[in-house]
Amino acid sequence: MQLTNEQIRSVTLGATEIEFEDGFALFHRMHRAQAQRISPPGFEKIGDASAGVRLDFYTDSEYFAFSYAVEVATSRNFYNLALYINGKEYALIGESPAKNYCGEYQTRLPKGEKRVTLFFPYTVTTKLKNITLSDGASISPFTPKRRFVFHGDSITFGHDAQSPANSYANQIAYAFDAEIFNFAVGGAKFDVCMIDETSNYNADAVFVAFGTNDWAGRTSMQEFSANCEAFFQKLALLHKDVPVFVILPIWRANSATDSPVGSFQDVKDEISRIAKEVVHAQILDLADDIPQDLSLFTDGLHPNDAGFAHYTKGVLNKIKL
Repeated sequence: MQLTNEQIRSVTLGATEIEFEDGFALFHRMHRAQAQRISPPGFEKIGDASAGVRLDFYTDSEYFAFSYAVEVATSRNFYNLALYINGKEYALIGESPAKNYCGEYQTRLPKGEKRVTLFFPYTVTTKLKNITLSDGASISPFTPKRRFVFHGDSITFGHDAQSPANSYANQIAYAFDAEIFNFAVGGAKFDVCMIDETSNYNADAVFVAFGTNDWAGRTSMQEFSANCEAFFQKLALLHKDVPVFVILPIWRANSATDSPVGSFQDVKDEISRIAKEVVHAQILDLADDIPQDLSLFTDGLHPNDAGFAHYTKGVLNKIKL
């Protein structure tokens, strides 16, 4: 049986909008106006990338199939959908490097009721159609216990995890049985435009992780401080009495040098000072959690899947909810 549009809506998490056209469901992690506002020059599609979106449901179906079409949204030339069954990776569906941007997938599933989770790629926009289960199979949505909002740069977005399930945001979502809205954008700095004013998404917690691009950019400390403070002030108005976890910039291979804004530690200190004053944030410094080992990074900046495992463990060991 093919899922109806309403069934697709009911089992989708992390999407602000779903469009149905020509048989396809197109999943948006941001409202259109927000995506257009925050997309930096040259990255017009990045707001449409499907970071944080997933299908999540229980079923006794012995069969699962779907067709997909994706569209390049980032500089990364790969994409994968990650299929999990009862919390364990079952399949990666995609290409690296990407050559074909559409395809079909079908598989037998274990017998009995199971939880099926399909994590969407962060590198592309994602459309699905012909989402099919066994005829007469049961289906019920997974009900998240919490809802988190994530703001950040490329690392929060998911670069460079090969499996989208291994991004730290998705790992935290799964650890807390949470729905997430991932509003991170590659290359982003502290900017009030990153915040969607239309909704607070009834968030139980907000995660914020900027700073590495602020340090790398040609920004003065005065300008950086003003941007940082304005961001947290706006965040505080939208998410009143909600825990805010601020993850300080993690080590990067060139962080021993100074930039126009100052040293890497200067940036970390300023973020910590402002966040504590404005939103009473819990500051998460992962300096002792992620080894300064280039084998954990793809380019001296972005964690790979192994690097994200350290990142996630550090966050989970520090936060209290």
